[in-house]
Amino acid sequence: MQWQRLAAACLLAAALATGCSVSQQVSLGPGGSGTAAVRIRLEKIFMDYIRDLAEVGGQTAKDKDRPFNVEEIRKSFAGREGVEVRRVESPSKERLDLELGFRSLEDLFAGDPKPQAAGLLATSRQAGLTTIKLHLDRANFPQLLELAPFLKNPLFAGLGPQENDNTTEQEYYQLIDLALGEGGAAALKASSIETTINIQGRLVAQSGGTATAGGVVFRIPLIRVLLLDKPLDFSIAYAENGN
Repeated sequence: MQWQRLAAACLLAAALATGCSVSQQVSLGPGGSGTAAVRIRLEKIFMDYIRDLAEVGGQTAKDKDRPFNVEEIRKSFAGREGVEVRRVESPSKERLDLELGFRSLEDLFAGDPKPQAAGLLATSRQAGLTTIKLHLDRANFPQLLELAPFLKNPLFAGLGPQENDNTTEQEYYQLIDLALGEGGAAALKASSIETTINIQGRLVAQSGGTATAGGVVFRIPLIRVLLLDKPLDFSIAYAENGN
């Protein structure tokens, strides 16, 4: 295992345990149109690590103090036809607020066709039924980073599964405890990434999440993404209003 990845994982587990938050809200309407909102708040332990990485990489003082490049993020999404950048702000160096409107999921990802080619995302519509599938494995994980400009940072990139890494889950927890001390593994076990998808219609089926009154909540244990020793599959199918 690469030590950079271990350090990043330790920091993420510790930060999540002390209040670092990542929140994603997606609302889907007719024809796959909708909005997406991402809220990220980083704790000091994250900021210190990002600053150290920036110094090693020879970045400027401004880059070290601002891990989220607002203008680059805005440009990345603004160049996609059918996508409206409603808000992208970093009110403080620890926070990022991003809100997008999109005509369809295809438009949202149109800036880079690789996700579809890599099997990361698949959508279909038939007789008023919309189906969305997400498949994540070690082969297409890099495409996930390409979809989200705010993840293009050495800290986040170092979190992903590494090529030819055969570290087991138990070994990973042991390394985390060694690095963070007793309780480190428990913090990682309690950490997850949560995405809420709200739909304007009737939920027909879903897999990998929990159905709610307004849609589905997908809660992924962080360890599953860090290792990706097994592929992750999620899906949602909903009928639009009137069907």
